[in-house]
Amino acid sequence: MENNKKVIKNFNSIKEKIEITADECGRDSGDIKLIVVTKQFSSEMIKPLLDNGHLFFGENKVQEAEEKWPTLLDEYGNAELHMIGHLQTNKVKSAIKIFNSIHTIDRISLVEKILKLNKEITRVNEFFVQINFDNEKQKSGVSLDNFDDFIKETNDKLNISGLMCIPPKTEDPEIYFAFLKQMAQKINLKKLSMGMSGDFQKAIILGATHIRVGQAIMGERTYG
Repeated sequence: MENNKKVIKNFNSIKEKIEITADECGRDSGDIKLIVVTKQFSSEMIKPLLDNGHLFFGENKVQEAEEKWPTLLDEYGNAELHMIGHLQTNKVKSAIKIFNSIHTIDRISLVEKILKLNKEITRVNEFFVQINFDNEKQKSGVSLDNFDDFIKETNDKLNISGLMCIPPKTEDPEIYFAFLKQMAQKINLKKLSMGMSGDFQKAIILGATHIRVGQAIMGERTYG
C-alpha cells in the first residue's frame, strides 16, 4: 500500500513537471503522451495508475507483457500498451496482438514479418523507427548511414508514425533530440518518442510527443 501511494505521488509530480515545461515552451501538455514504463513491475504496482485514470504504459519484452497485461487490458479496456524494447522477429505474432504501438522498428526483416502477419494485427496502429545515432552495439536502431534507404524501403509498406531514440548516456541528450526532430521534419513525420526519467523535460522542449518514464514514477527496479 505504501509503495502504491509513492507511485501515485511520483506520477503526479512528473505530470506537474510535464505541464510546467510544456507551458514554458509554449506547448500544450495534452499533446505529450506520458508512457509509464512498467518492465519488472507487477500488475499490483500498475493497477493504482490505471485506477487513477492513466492509460499509457510501456514494456520492453513481449513475454513479460503477455504474462501480466491481458488481464489488465480486459479490465481497463482503454489502456494502451507500447513496445519500447528490441522486438525479436519470432515475437512479432504475439506482439501485434497485445501492443498498440511499436517504437522499435529497426530492420527490414522485422518490417517484412509484420507485413506478412498484417491480417492478424488486432491492436497496433502506430510504428516508430528507432535511430541508433552512434552505432552503439548494445542498442538496436537504424544507423544514420542507412536511414534514408530504410525509410524509402519501409514507408510505403508500413505506415510509419514517427521516430524514436535513446541518446548515449555519456553525452548531452539535447543534441540528439534536436537532430531527431530535424530528421522527422525532413520526412514529414509528426511523432517523436524521446526522453526518459532523467531528460524528459529537455525532450519536451525539443518537441517530444511521447516520453518514456519508468524509474522516476515506479521506483528502482530490482533485478534478480
